[in-house]
Amino acid sequence: MKIIWKLFLTTIKIFYRDRMTFFFTLIFPFIFVIIFGFVFGSGSSGENNKLLIGILSSDEELYKIVNSIEGLEVRRFDSIADIRQHILKNKLDAGILYENNKVKLILNFTTMQRNPFSRAIGDTIANHLAKSKTKIDKIISLNLNPIDPGEVVTTGLGYMVPGVVAISIFNGALFSMLSIFSYYKKRGVLKRFNVTPIRGYQFIIGMILGRFIVTFFSATVVLVFSQLIFRVQFNISWSLYLVTASTSILGMMAFGILISNIFAEPEVASNVGSLLMTVMIFFSGVYFPLDFLPKYLRIFGSFLPLGYVAKSIRIATGIENGSISSVLNISLIMTLIFFVLVFIFGNKIFKAE
Repeated sequence: MKIIWKLFLTTIKIFYRDRMTFFFTLIFPFIFVIIFGFVFGSGSSGENNKLLIGILSSDEELYKIVNSIEGLEVRRFDSIADIRQHILKNKLDAGILYENNKVKLILNFTTMQRNPFSRAIGDTIANHLAKSKTKIDKIISLNLNPIDPGEVVTTGLGYMVPGVVAISIFNGALFSMLSIFSYYKKRGVLKRFNVTPIRGYQFIIGMILGRFIVTFFSATVVLVFSQLIFRVQFNISWSLYLVTASTSILGMMAFGILISNIFAEPEVASNVGSLLMTVMIFFSGVYFPLDFLPKYLRIFGSFLPLGYVAKSIRIATGIENGSISSVLNISLIMTLIFFVLVFIFGNKIFKAE
């Protein structure tokens, strides 16, 4: 136990001396949160986060209907040109025009990029109008699935923060395993340990435990940081978060072990890890729901493990509703995969040396 403890402390020291690993594990996630915080806005859902809708002053009935919809703030204008100018200047999120018993929606594409959920605004307004006494043809047809808001209603930033936490877990866990099972082997570090009284399992436990603590600390600090600085509203179940984050780290470590054994060269393994990170960022539902992607990309994204990590963290933080049993099942699978791969490849690298 004393040997494992010393290896654990050594791993922590090495981590802080390794500038590149320190940057991508601790600094890089904070940069993401800061960028997203200023681009997508802060705070929880409320008055300041309502979508601004422009309507002609002459459309009194339309004004009453749209103004009654929660989450929308209506402003009146004298002309269509005035509405368009305000949209172009990003002073409005959308404009609603009523002409010849038809409703036309002018949507600010900047708003769509900043807040993906605004894409459902057309369907929302059309449904309210269809239920009203006003005879209006529904010409807006958006084929989007509804997003379950979970226990708390938050902003686009609130949805993305668990994704940043998932990326932090991915980076810290996967690349730490590449160091242990790839770089250390290439540089002959494992050979030196073979001539010492330290056993293989002691070395692996000590090194993995150190990287585990660092990765968990990084992910948790990012979560707390976003709440304090940008006032993102979460309803965190800390017990579920502890289980989810811990097992997710083990699962991503398992992928790092697998990659390092498939690709013998450390540089190649590192490049493969970076490529996987890039693919998962865009196609695993980390920063926006998979429902916004084409069907074939949704199918592809369902096979990416990072998506399940992000989803589990969103459930643990109350951003998304989901079955706790399904989260625990995923956690169990990740843990089993980790121990199987550590047992197989852990023995393999020391025997090979």
